Amino acid sequence: MKRAILNLVQLSDTALYETLSEGLPLIVENVTSLDESARRLYRDEDLRASQVIRGFAEEEAAKILILLDYVRCPRKSEQEQAKQVLKRFYGHVAKRVHAMACEFPMIESFGELSNLVESECRPWYLDGPNGVDWIFPNSISEKREHELYVDYVREVTDTAGACHWISPSPPVSFLSEYRPSDCVILARTLFEAGAFSTNGLAEIADVWRGFAPVPQTGRGELRHLIVETLKRLALHSGAAEEDKADFIMSHWPFPLWPLTMKEPRQAVDDFAELCEQRKRAVQWIEETEAKRDPPPAISRSVVEDISEAYAAWESDVEARAIRNAGPDSGEFRIRSPAEIARDFDLPSYWHVKHKLAALSEEERAALVALGWFARRGVADWPSTYERAIRLTPTYDERYQLGLGSYWLSGLRRWESTPMPFKAGQWYDLHDL
Repeated sequence: MKRAILNLVQLSDTALYETLSEGLPLIVENVTSLDESARRLYRDEDLRASQVIRGFAEEEAAKILILLDYVRCPRKSEQEQAKQVLKRFYGHVAKRVHAMACEFPMIESFGELSNLVESECRPWYLDGPNGVDWIFPNSISEKREHELYVDYVREVTDTAGACHWISPSPPVSFLSEYRPSDCVILARTLFEAGAFSTNGLAEIADVWRGFAPVPQTGRGELRHLIVETLKRLALHSGAAEEDKADFIMSHWPFPLWPLTMKEPRQAVDDFAELCEQRKRAVQWIEETEAKRDPPPAISRSVVEDISEAYAAWESDVEARAIRNAGPDSGEFRIRSPAEIARDFDLPSYWHVKHKLAALSEEERAALVALGWFARRGVADWPSTYERAIRLTPTYDERYQLGLGSYWLSGLRRWESTPMPFKAGQWYDLHDL
């Protein structure tokens, strides 16, 4: 036998609907069997095996959405485009992207979904605390393989990266009951609504083939087409239950046939370009981090003095919270708005408030800038300071005092020797 899914493009509509009406229920049957196995394994607390089988069930269910996308694809579209849709039937990443599209019922436009799909199909991408710390391979294929296989890998971000073994990590579940993938639920619900009969498929084609989403196409238009589809399916399968209809309307995504969705190939050229992009970004980070002009318009002694006053208020707030919690209470207790409001009546608050009021506008802007500078992984000091000068007059005293725990850390960072970039590095500001 030989794979022949592309032969569907040669069929007339009548033959296509008849062929799919035979195959789609078989896929549903397999999806159901896999999902029930995953559920049993979950009940037996074999979480790793349950996760693997659940993933297979999701991929199998995604094949249904791919075939329905082919039915929704305009017949007048180029045959090559139609083939690209059908090729997804065999692609692991494409199947999981179709499944993922079911999990975002709040996506408001086709453009938003298109951006998500493009991002998930990247062969390589940059990520990390600073956005460019490491180069990663495609996240979907990487996650899938890590769930299944032991492998020997090399860190690719650094040309001299070390090699090491990786193995599937034991999954951790915080759910008391097993829950199928949204894609699995959608496939079953569409089947129960009569979507996979010859008549149902013909109705789907009639409703959707005149629809070609563009980036601005909103969820309202998508919902309208789904409602019309469900109305027509009811003529052949009886009225669908309201909760099932609601699930279909919430989770059946925009047609993905207009999008280019190739299986990610880790091409040398793509990787080289990403390396160059990372190099430029790291250079920018180091140059930006090194900027220290102009100096903050506030002396170290003043920063230390007002920071000490702020720390005294924080200590009083903590002491009051402990007293109000009771002597025998070791548990965290949520404080009421009234209790929090009384924190601003403490003498130590008025003390630090008066110190802030005694500062010049330039000094208060410098404090805000130092507070911002302390809280960011990589910060452009000149831009941060300029923004603080511009916006500080619009901030009330409580916002300015809310940065109090960062003032001294920001100053220490400003005074310190700029650190060279290190992947994954977070600045431990309190140790500066």
